[in-house]
Amino acid sequence: MRIFVLAVLLVIRIPILHAQHVQQAAADNRLKVMTDSLVNPELVRLVKLYRLDSASLAAFDKIITFDRQVLVGKILNISFSEVRYTSAADNTLQNLSRSRISQILYANGRRDLFIALDDAEVKQKQLVDTGRIIVKGQKDWMKVVVTENPVDVNNLMALGEIKTRYEAATGNMNNEELMRQAAITLRKKAAALNAHCVLVEAKFFRKPYGELPVVDITARAFGYK
Repeated sequence: MRIFVLAVLLVIRIPILHAQHVQQAAADNRLKVMTDSLVNPELVRLVKLYRLDSASLAAFDKIITFDRQVLVGKILNISFSEVRYTSAADNTLQNLSRSRISQILYANGRRDLFIALDDAEVKQKQLVDTGRIIVKGQKDWMKVVVTENPVDVNNLMALGEIKTRYEAATGNMNNEELMRQAAITLRKKAAALNAHCVLVEAKFFRKPYGELPVVDITARAFGYK
């Protein structure tokens, strides 16, 4: 009887998994089509305007913002609050707030998807026209910005203190990666408070002999007044 039940469950589960795979493949294809429709015209523009070689542009990263602007350059650093890159057009150093970014397409083919442009939860008018990041629960945690600059929370309202601890999975994890991983938990906790910004107030890195690296963070969640 038990074997029969397991067999029935397996028969039911396989079509479900197949359907989920098909849906995911369709979503990935829609994302690629949308991305290509934005990136390709910008690459053509750069080739014509700056007489750049189309093949050389493939070596650059592409940043896509919520207002569908495509920025082509080389990513230098991604912090909790901004992305630094050099422009492909003139090699100038540029800074861009992470809250403006939908996704980054790297030259090696990797994609960092912050929030998809066709996400049903993304309200373009709220995000672009008003400059506001709307967070309505933990499902919106990827919209939350983590910063260490108090200026970023000027004119915002404190919604509560949040703390987290992250222990590395390996002994060779550096402090920057520890913070990147811990920031995920901070963002989820902030989103649960409907906060869109987290100010890190204190962080303590520890690596006791023979143990894994650990970071303890105390932060404060902020939202609109």
